[in-house]
Amino acid sequence: MNATFCPACGTPVGTSGSTATSGSTSTSSQSMGMSGSGLDTLSKDSKAQQYWFQRLIAFVIDAIIVNVVLYIIAIFVFSALFFGGVGYYAFFFGGFTFVSGFLLVLYFTFLESMRGASIGKGFFKLKVVNKGGTNPTFMEAFIRNISKIFWLLLLLDVIGGLVMSKGVQQKYTDTMAGTMVVAA
Repeated sequence: MNATFCPACGTPVGTSGSTATSGSTSTSSQSMGMSGSGLDTLSKDSKAQQYWFQRLIAFVIDAIIVNVVLYIIAIFVFSALFFGGVGYYAFFFGGFTFVSGFLLVLYFTFLESMRGASIGKGFFKLKVVNKGGTNPTFMEAFIRNISKIFWLLLLLDVIGGLVMSKGVQQKYTDTMAGTMVVAA
């Protein structure tokens, strides 16, 4: 079978209309956006939609993991702040969103640079690779994950990547870091 994209890194290797298969995330040349923008492809191709649905669910799994740990820590901090007065409550709850986002960035950066995938991505057999087809470096992983510090930045990152590229495998920060998410 003639592969359109390298199954290891997702790089285009031919112009044939055949598919490169690897698990449940098989992709055709159309679903990788060979014509039009990634957003245009996403709106028309069910395989591209399935790919992004898997990435969304993987992110939700990872966010739950990070936030459960954060809430366990918060219980201990909250009990200490309980005796500190109202000013401490305002500081604690105002910084909670920032702390959660910061921990998400660290979580993704460490796991993707060490293993190539977060727990959620691993569940769907997806991994992050750099241009060389290997796990991203710590800095590449940090760059691609910085938008996860706040949900609106992440949404804009995804939309920007889909609008500005022909493929559907990259957020905007992925293009800056030289990374993409492919089938493991």
